[in-house]
Amino acid sequence: MAVGAVVSYMGAQREAEAQRMAAESAIAMGKYNAQIDVNNMVGEQNDIRYRESALALKKNQTLQANEYKREDLEKKNRRELATSRAFTQNFGGSASDLFRAQELESYDRLARFDFESSQSTAGLSSQIADSGRQLGYAYQRGMDARNLTFRSAQNTATQFRNQASQTKLAGTAQLFAGLGNAAATQN
Repeated sequence: MAVGAVVSYMGAQREAEAQRMAAESAIAMGKYNAQIDVNNMVGEQNDIRYRESALALKKNQTLQANEYKREDLEKKNRRELATSRAFTQNFGGSASDLFRAQELESYDRLARFDFESSQSTAGLSSQIADSGRQLGYAYQRGMDARNLTFRSAQNTATQFRNQASQTKLAGTAQLFAGLGNAAATQN
């Protein structure tokens, strides 16, 4: 009977040690998985930064193209006004009213062009500005995932440690009970 109690005690000690090792493994796996969460967050942020760079490039190209188009529009307006001015100098009076109307129309064309240009780049500017919000959100989500992963691993490790403690205590109790029974039967 005493031998059975010692064997049972030794088995409980080995099982408790295995549970402690499982706790350490849970912590190590939690750290590994938490690092994966961080790596995923960094990857997501890199994707956002890439899109932001692409949008900035597109905005700059659009601004450059619009600048060339505006210069062409201004040249066209100047040619038309020069032709109109030459016409009004020959005919006077009502022709100068025509020139003023054409001059106002050329200003309106430039104003419409400027408005349309600003509208096309405003959307890009808004998307670029939103990238900052997305970066912050990706960071927060990634860090939350990392913390949750690590806390979950710590909880699992705590459960394994508690089981190890209970197993060790149960083994000790069985040892004393078995030794007590063996001593009682010998008397």
